[in-house]
Amino acid sequence: MFKRPDRNTGTFAGKARVLSVLTLFAPLAACSSLGGKAEANAEPLSCPRVAIVRDASEVTQFRPGAGKDLTDIRSRAALLDFTGGCEYDRNGVTVNLNLILAAERGPAMTEPQSDYRYFVAIADPEGQVLAKREFDTSVEFAATNGRGGSVEELSQQIPLPEGKSAGDYQVLVGFQLAPEQLEYNRKERSF
Repeated sequence: MFKRPDRNTGTFAGKARVLSVLTLFAPLAACSSLGGKAEANAEPLSCPRVAIVRDASEVTQFRPGAGKDLTDIRSRAALLDFTGGCEYDRNGVTVNLNLILAAERGPAMTEPQSDYRYFVAIADPEGQVLAKREFDTSVEFAATNGRGGSVEELSQQIPLPEGKSAGDYQVLVGFQLAPEQLEYNRKERSF
């Protein structure tokens, strides 16, 4: 089950999202016997890999209508980077992630802010998505240069079965795109 305690939007540094997938992984958690400390002869515990999905790393929002040239762009946003780490306990591993989002106002934008939707997904060692959740965020644009951004603070708990390493799992992030936005991103990358 994912939890989202509040809709904290609008400031660069004050965003927080808390995720939990305990109910989705309850059978795995029951099998887990990790105690939070690696034994002296055990391999070091590793964190899940985090990746920004390439085709979903940017989003371009156009004004309504058929026009799709530069003058029709309301805003553009990109997931630039992330920082974080993980902590093991007897329930599995908790991944703490700061996702850095930047945006800029386009010529067709008249509002002082724009809303974006992004996703966080957990993939198992075989690459199958086990859980996915979408989140909304808003970016307020500076009046002087039309740019803004946010740091999305995420905390993800992944229960692990005995003998499995968190390094075998993957946390995937990206913008939740409409089909035409995904096509636009792929077309832009082909140049």
